[in-house]
Amino acid sequence: MNAHEYEFNTIKIKKEHENALKTLRSLYDHINFLDVSSLTIKRLYTSDGMILDSEEKSFIDYVEDYSREYIHPDDIAEYKKYADPKQIVKRLEKEGKSFSMAYFRTRISEELYIWKAYIVMKPTGTADNIYLSCVRDVDTETEHILIKNDYVRLFNDLPLAYAVIQIDAKSPEDIKEMSVLYASNRLAKMMGVDSGEIVGTDISGTFSKDLLEVRKVMYDAAYKGVNGRLIFYSKSAEKWLNIVADRGACTGRCAIILEDVTKEHLTTEFIDREWHTDDLIISCTKILHSGLPHEEAINQLIKQVGEAIRADKIYIIENVYDGVYRESFEWCNDGIPSFKDKLQHIEGQDFWNWEAEFPGAFSLVIDNVESIKDSHPRLYSNLVKYSTRSIVEIPIRDDGKLIGYFGCSNFVKIKNIDIKELMETVSYFLSSEFSRRRLIEELENKSVYDALCGIKNRSAMEMSIKMYKKRSFTVGVLYADANGLKVLNDTKGHEAGDELLKEICIIMKRRFNRDYVYRAGGDEFVVIVPKMEKKDFCDACDALIQDFEQAPGISIAVGYEWGANSSDVDTIMKAADTKMYEDKANYYRKNNRRRSADI
Repeated sequence: MNAHEYEFNTIKIKKEHENALKTLRSLYDHINFLDVSSLTIKRLYTSDGMILDSEEKSFIDYVEDYSREYIHPDDIAEYKKYADPKQIVKRLEKEGKSFSMAYFRTRISEELYIWKAYIVMKPTGTADNIYLSCVRDVDTETEHILIKNDYVRLFNDLPLAYAVIQIDAKSPEDIKEMSVLYASNRLAKMMGVDSGEIVGTDISGTFSKDLLEVRKVMYDAAYKGVNGRLIFYSKSAEKWLNIVADRGACTGRCAIILEDVTKEHLTTEFIDREWHTDDLIISCTKILHSGLPHEEAINQLIKQVGEAIRADKIYIIENVYDGVYRESFEWCNDGIPSFKDKLQHIEGQDFWNWEAEFPGAFSLVIDNVESIKDSHPRLYSNLVKYSTRSIVEIPIRDDGKLIGYFGCSNFVKIKNIDIKELMETVSYFLSSEFSRRRLIEELENKSVYDALCGIKNRSAMEMSIKMYKKRSFTVGVLYADANGLKVLNDTKGHEAGDELLKEICIIMKRRFNRDYVYRAGGDEFVVIVPKMEKKDFCDACDALIQDFEQAPGISIAVGYEWGANSSDVDTIMKAADTKMYEDKANYYRKNNRRRSADI
């Protein structure tokens, strides 16, 4: 296959509609441009249904129509206040933030309303008068991932290069203009321009007429609602790119993702490779971008690679922490035993450690393990221990840092498949996938857990409370507040105070599940336990109080309350809080100290 044929090869599109832009679609129902100067709102992206009945509309009319059509009657007044454009600007400027969010009950059928999150954000690289107005479902398990300014960070900096394009054309051959309505920071960086410069520009020159197949993929998405993908060489970017195109919010508009599939070591040999290798690589990237959950996508990918090269085993080993690894994914051919359970805590020097045997080698490629029996006896012994006759193992790196290995053992040499090239290229895509997953986990951990105490924070508590209000089950609430923390900080230092708070959390987690314990702020802790019988909850609280009394150097004021209906959680919490303050007052009376001295 020559370079021209490779460059313009079209990918077969699945009959069912692929959710190619899974990141945007998983986050938002719709995204609109809001111009606070002209008070107009323009449709940018719609996941399901047409919220705007026209491409552009008066924002005042939009708020009136939308509140009447979708917002719960009891929430309309608050929604209109939140959506007032003057209040939007004033709110963000006053708080010095680029993001605000509120929750309103939203109609999804004739009589059914559910809570949805309404977001206004000021994205980077846009004019002062331009904001984004977004709506998304409230997922009580994952809503904490996207809070406060992390919302904007994720929207702009998630490792996906995406853009929304307005195409003025009668056909793929007759495209007059391709205007960028929105572009992520990653896409602008890939194209070598500033994100503020690319928005509003015509990029038809970038996708010139010699890239007709690329134009066709984008045209079909914009005018036929058909999503597609293609690997092509961009002369302007001097990169091989994988483009994924999907329908936009209205006819003539499409959303695209670009991914750099150029490897530093790939030369003209990359262009001249056998088609079957390319086909397999493209198929693997489609799996990773198919919208499947992370684990399911990885398992499908390694299964496909394993079956294609008829290997005994395909595996992924991840770096758990410095110098310690575990096998996180494994596919075994029929009749091949699994070693996964034995490879859950591997010291780097105790496993293959082939880098020490072959200094400077980028990857491990051994067609016949017997060939290293005399020259590398240690590595040979380790490989034979796991019944390895042939092996290819490629490092997986994230920004130059080693995060794991992608490997196959006991493979069959297939005429039209370059196994080393396949493994190296797929490992590159795996690096992007693991990087994306780690970013989400980092944001989730930062958003949910208190860094000092290792329990959930106030933001997570507020999300739980919102969920409990919409349910009807028993709930128990306990408030705990450390006595004498300020005196301890003043006399022994804040490190001693921090150690006290951590010790309090350790004791609380012995009696209650970590997921139900929150640090509400400072030295105040809250336990909220759903679906627990009153006697069991009260017994657990009494036992916790006894634990605190027996712990040396710890004095805690505690108050707790149980309720039969979680929708009354505010009242239950207030009662528990009142009891805690009564307990704290008793402590200071007994110790003849003023409460104000400890604040």
